[in-house]
Amino acid sequence: MRLGPVRTAIVMLAVATATAPALASAAPTALQTDRGVVQSISETQIELRALDGSIVPLAIGPATRIRLNGAPASLSAIRPGFVAEVLHRGARPAVLVRAFGKVPVLTDRGIVTALTRAAITVRTDGGALVTIPLDASTRFRRFGQPTGRFAARPGARVAVRHPENGAARLVTVLKRP
Repeated sequence: MRLGPVRTAIVMLAVATATAPALASAAPTALQTDRGVVQSISETQIELRALDGSIVPLAIGPATRIRLNGAPASLSAIRPGFVAEVLHRGARPAVLVRAFGKVPVLTDRGIVTALTRAAITVRTDGGALVTIPLDASTRFRRFGQPTGRFAARPGARVAVRHPENGAARLVTVLKRP
């Protein structure tokens, strides 16, 4: 059976109309950015207060990358009150969360009981044992000068500066064993 030009156009239009929603849903949603002040954060969601005062809930997933003050961070480092920018595709989990805020820095002083490549354990002046992770950015100093990690061997008295639940930034050897 041969179709005339009008019928061919109608059939092609019907096919195009029927497949358009399927093609549109298969296409990825454009990357969107939401900015605001963090109101709450959990393992699955971050809520931002936008400039217009509205609360914007956004999904977070295991593949979401987290950056705090420009550096990679864990989700637990982000606190309510921080300013954040969340990149996402519609209702899908966020691709990236960039947050900015003042992170409280702690200083633990005491005697080193153990030192490994990954952590330093200090018995604080209060008697508590505190294990603080170390990473590639951890610096060691003695008498104000850079030194190697060997200077913080067990028995040394140290002051360790680190963010809460974060890796040590600076280990200052106060007195060698």
